Amino acid sequence: MKRDEPHAVPPECRRRNRTPPSTARDAPPTPDHRLETRENRLSQTTIRDVAAAAGVSASTVSNFFHHPGKLTGATRERVRQAVEALGFVPNHAARTLRTGTNPVIGYIAADLVSAGASETTHAIERRIAHEGMHLLMANGSTEEGERSYLRLFAQQRVAGIIIAPVGDVEPELSRIRAHGIPSVVITRPATSTTQASVSTDHALAGRIAVEHLVGQGRRRLGFVSDDLGAWHVQDQLRGAVGALGAAPGIALEVIRAADGSLNAGIACAEAIAQRPQEERPDALYCTNGSLAVGTTRVFAAGPGTQDSLDVAVIGYDAGAWAPLAGAPVTAVRAPHQETGLTAVNLLFDRIAKPHQAARAAGALTCPHVRLAPELVLPASMA
Repeated sequence: MKRDEPHAVPPECRRRNRTPPSTARDAPPTPDHRLETRENRLSQTTIRDVAAAAGVSASTVSNFFHHPGKLTGATRERVRQAVEALGFVPNHAARTLRTGTNPVIGYIAADLVSAGASETTHAIERRIAHEGMHLLMANGSTEEGERSYLRLFAQQRVAGIIIAPVGDVEPELSRIRAHGIPSVVITRPATSTTQASVSTDHALAGRIAVEHLVGQGRRRLGFVSDDLGAWHVQDQLRGAVGALGAAPGIALEVIRAADGSLNAGIACAEAIAQRPQEERPDALYCTNGSLAVGTTRVFAAGPGTQDSLDVAVIGYDAGAWAPLAGAPVTAVRAPHQETGLTAVNLLFDRIAKPHQAARAAGALTCPHVRLAPELVLPASMA
């Protein structure tokens, strides 16, 4: 059998496929080529290159990224200029593999946008940034959602976790802690002695409010809330009732609002205003700011102007809502900023000293910090 002849390439195709060497050599680089070249150069830049350019040690450059507070302003500026000039990007993935941790703090909360929650978040973020670390925030509005984020943070080997929980997350936090990732629970006290927590003394808030109202001569008090089953509301009610022990003859009525909104506060106050004077509270303590502002709007005119509807109002954490009230608002303020700062400091202490903790009954214990709220009169609300 005759072997097949190779297919011949037509001359015009050969000419079309042949590129003159001078053309290929002289052609300007494409944008993609320039980008690839820059990426290759950046990937080859090391922390030692930055240190040499800045005239500092490699450990100083490391501190620039991870502990900037340890450096003077002049040193930080020199390192920053060297980093920018060389286009250096630290390889956090490599650091995670080397150290077993990520320079990231995970933060989970159901509420990230309200005034109080924002104060807490900003305090956490500022403190973490001061240490050269980063904050990864997640909105865990359901129990399953927060458990999912906890698993994600554990997989990412974050340095630590702060969480304002919706459900019971302490068993999951215990499992994560066994892998070397500490955590702090905020907004509610932890039930386990091995779980650090920072919370507000809500019972004290109720006590402070009642003592102030009684001191102002009020005799018939109303406790207004939309969620009487919530643990923090129960704590406030317990504190309010406890304050009555030192004030004989004072009545306290529990009043349920339709929900926690400003409009619900207005509706609640309007219903109270329809009562006969002898059945009407002369002071209200509202368990959130929006209810307080709604009731204040109705009773803002004061004594003698609305058939003597002289009803004083105090709101828990009402400061951010005060501009909407149309009248001065007295509030019991929760320590949101202090909560965030205390939580981060506790967490950094756990990170720095993972094996050092007080021992009680043979078990490791962690601090449970309870912060005090404070009464804020209208003149000092700003």
